[in-house]
Amino acid sequence: MVNSAASSAAAHWPQIGDILQNHSGGRPDPTADLVGKSLAVVFGEGERLSLAFIAADLLSWSVEGASGHSQQPYQAFRVRDGMYFVDFIDANDELKSISLWLDLTRHAVLLIEGSVADRRAEDMNLLTRVEQTGAQSVPTLTYRFGSIGRSSVPHFPRTDKLFGKFFRYVYSDTHIYDHYYVNPKYYFWYCWHGPDAGIGEFDEADYFELADDVYLICWREKFLPCLAVTIEDLRSMRSIGKVFGADSHSWRTGNSTVGATMSIVATIAPGAAGVPA
Repeated sequence: MVNSAASSAAAHWPQIGDILQNHSGGRPDPTADLVGKSLAVVFGEGERLSLAFIAADLLSWSVEGASGHSQQPYQAFRVRDGMYFVDFIDANDELKSISLWLDLTRHAVLLIEGSVADRRAEDMNLLTRVEQTGAQSVPTLTYRFGSIGRSSVPHFPRTDKLFGKFFRYVYSDTHIYDHYYVNPKYYFWYCWHGPDAGIGEFDEADYFELADDVYLICWREKFLPCLAVTIEDLRSMRSIGKVFGADSHSWRTGNSTVGATMSIVATIAPGAAGVPA
């Protein structure tokens, strides 16, 4: 028997504008901690990024040898003392988003660049997309490691410490999701309440360890051209991040910072049989 609620939800697959609504209930207010700071970041390949935090919502940035932007909006969130998540859209290119993990205690930076610039794969069937691009998803993510005022560039390792964990995320009283982190390439999500209610997917994901009990998870959907960059703090059980993507019809982009309170539903070791722990 077909579940009518799930069938109805699937018939109208939500677009990026639907997903960005009411996803910030578990998110703290943006911080002004970085105002007045200027950071010179050197990446592993030698490229340099200059950042200047002009106000609580304005920064300037430039990449050596390329154009930057003198003033543009951003949001910053303090995850722990000296550790920040910063997010903005490239003011020169609305198809590109930039997120930064700034660990000022280690003089370390992880830059995450998301893009929905290549629309060619949007109209491919899933098998053709995988065969031609090597990925199920249309959006792309790139990761770059950098240092602040240091010659050696730190590394944030990929991690398997989240595999087998089943979390519930409460973004607001109307938006509740479950995530199960499966392996180095995939995770599963299901929406109990919200624009995706009754829908679940098995999507591509990347996992990095940032600090003790602090993780970066980035995922990309295959049916909708959108991606997420999230910081998971397992001490505070809070998720802070962003969702960025394009409307699959108009290709207009949207970006919003998000946040949720987290709880562990179960721990199910990958490949295990029997009752979850």
